Amino acid sequence: MDFKQSTINEILVSEKEMVLRGAERYGAYYDNASEFINLLNNGMIKSIDHDRYVFAIFLAQTKKHLTLAFFSALRLHYVQTMMNLRQVLEAGGCAAYAIANIDPDDFADEREDGTLDPTQKLTRKRYAWLDNNYPAGSAAIKGMKDGVNEIGTHSNIITAQQNFKIDLEAGLLRTPFFDYEDEMLIKTDLWQIANIALGIMDLFYGVNLEFGVIKIQENWSDKFKTLANENMRLKEEMLEYERLKKFIK
Repeated sequence: MDFKQSTINEILVSEKEMVLRGAERYGAYYDNASEFINLLNNGMIKSIDHDRYVFAIFLAQTKKHLTLAFFSALRLHYVQTMMNLRQVLEAGGCAAYAIANIDPDDFADEREDGTLDPTQKLTRKRYAWLDNNYPAGSAAIKGMKDGVNEIGTHSNIITAQQNFKIDLEAGLLRTPFFDYEDEMLIKTDLWQIANIALGIMDLFYGVNLEFGVIKIQENWSDKFKTLANENMRLKEEMLEYERLKKFIK
């Protein structure tokens, strides 16, 4: 599908069209990702205890970047998709920690000038707490983050070629704004977005079982299970692609 991109206005119009035609272009993969996002944004949490405001802060960041990752995938920006997913996983881990730990000092040190420093020491402390108390959920988050970081969040020759092509016939180097569209890759990105939403919500739910500081919507569990089953079906469908079969263990 060809989208105009010669001017800023053309890019804006094309990106709107890409998002609005997402269901048409990617079918069930679009549906699963968008429904998981809607479930996290509006269908999971009924209320949060007032002393868990740090959780609410990181929940807002998690939701924002999950939605941005979805838009980025549809708009053919792979690197932007992965960078947003990294934010989702990091904010989601912070949010899960904040369900149980309410001290803001666990998230940043105060410098002498009054500014805040979100040190790596505190990051390691939060991850260690998740590892010790919720090892399965913590391992899932770490595995997904490693996958995102592998080639997607740093400049490299693989991602750089997604918007570069040598046109020998025309004698031109083509450097489009949008990545070249690869339907299979976009579908796997949308699947990954949904799968990360699944993992984040599952971790929130698991931590909250012990502390009960978040009130969950009555019908959330049924919707979650339905979407999780569909996500697994789509994974099995994806692994039928010849290009992906070699990654099956």
